[in-house]
Amino acid sequence: MGKMNSEDLHKVLISKLEQEQAFWSYSNVDKSKISDDELIAKVLLHLDIDDIFKLFKIYPKRTIQNVWKDKLVAQDPLYHGLNRLYALLFFNIKHPDKYINDFKNKRYKSLLCKV
Repeated sequence: MGKMNSEDLHKVLISKLEQEQAFWSYSNVDKSKISDDELIAKVLLHLDIDDIFKLFKIYPKRTIQNVWKDKLVAQDPLYHGLNRLYALLFFNIKHPDKYINDFKNKRYKSLLCKV
């Protein structure tokens, strides 16, 4: 397999997500309508490490990290094991448990302030 451009990688990831039935809640998957955030979150949840590395060839690290925080870390402890792995492996976070707890606490406080 030669070098793929971002568009090709995007198509490969969508196809793999369809095989994993990651879009089960959609009546019909319109590949052109899947947002970048949705794609990143689904890949982080449903695909393997090699596919996650493909995300980093398509999107900036900061974008992936923001989606990870908003979609996965925000649902901790549901994805705690994954969150710890991703914190260490992809985002060079030295103390993942503290990072995750601090993020959750900050998010919780911001939600309380809005009430």
